[in-house]
Amino acid sequence: MTTRILCVADGGITPAMMSALKELESYDAEVTIVEDSQMTSMAEITDRMGVIERAGIDAAPTCPELLANCAEADVIVVHVASVNREVIDAAPNLKLVCVLRGGYENADVEYLKSKGIRLTNAPWRSANAVADFTVGMMIAENKNIARSHHFLKEGKWVKRYPNQPFIRDMRKCTVGLVGFGFIGSRVAKRLSGFECRVVVFDPYVDAKEIEAHGVDVADSLESLLEASDFVSLHMRISSDTHHMIDAEALRRMKPTAYLVNTARADLVDEEALVDALRGHRIGGAAIDVYAEEPIGTDHPYLSLDNVTLVSHLAGTSADTMQTSVEIGYEDLEAYLKGEELINRRA
Repeated sequence: MTTRILCVADGGITPAMMSALKELESYDAEVTIVEDSQMTSMAEITDRMGVIERAGIDAAPTCPELLANCAEADVIVVHVASVNREVIDAAPNLKLVCVLRGGYENADVEYLKSKGIRLTNAPWRSANAVADFTVGMMIAENKNIARSHHFLKEGKWVKRYPNQPFIRDMRKCTVGLVGFGFIGSRVAKRLSGFECRVVVFDPYVDAKEIEAHGVDVADSLESLLEASDFVSLHMRISSDTHHMIDAEALRRMKPTAYLVNTARADLVDEEALVDALRGHRIGGAAIDVYAEEPIGTDHPYLSLDNVTLVSHLAGTSADTMQTSVEIGYEDLEAYLKGEELINRRA
């Protein structure tokens, strides 16, 4: 029996990229590609995912092209289009949903489970891009790269900065990684070349698995904060991790330490971080994600001299979207061959 696969392309994962999934037709599959008319640019995609992460899947509208074409689909493949109750109820033959993102917030996981419908995602699609970027942010903040660039554009030749007394060689530093999944582990691998000490806190990963990467394991978040010259965040948002970096956590950091967040804005209490930076109670911060995006022209971050700010760019890479399709292809191929799914989430 032919397996009908409906793919929803958008401005991130384009129809041309999705066309690689047509090769699955060699497994007696019929692959149809439609395009999400609501998500034609990366700005729209970023905004949509911000809405879903903050307010849940029901806060996002249903993709009309998905809804109009899903009635006979056995498999639905999406990037940011929502696979919500409306879509699931309209697809009585649905057996598998494949979300080509690192997260899967745009799928109603519990409702899929209740229907016995399986779910996969592309968990490490941007891991290399974010890992590269994270190390770059550490160096940029420590070495004042962005600040110097900014001053030179203004015609100013600046040689001294607020962190002058503690600009460090990376090999002399301890880097604390909060989270050791696909991204955190890759950051550790990159840092090995800098000869710095890496210490990890992740209560969801076995300590022996972490140690196998040649890094140290912190017995608590508090001990990591107290020991680190850089604290880099790589956790997902949950009730346990929301504002895990709050005023108390910031008080535990060294006054010369830098906080790096290329993960999720809500891991950090922004108000508490602004207060700590304004009071120079930590050395500085490098931030890629914000509670509201884009940030307003009156955001307090913009008045600080000890923070490097970028506009949610960590996962940006010409390779990320194509990698998503490659990861999805592997799971879809396994499904069609009756094999175990590699990245199953439900």
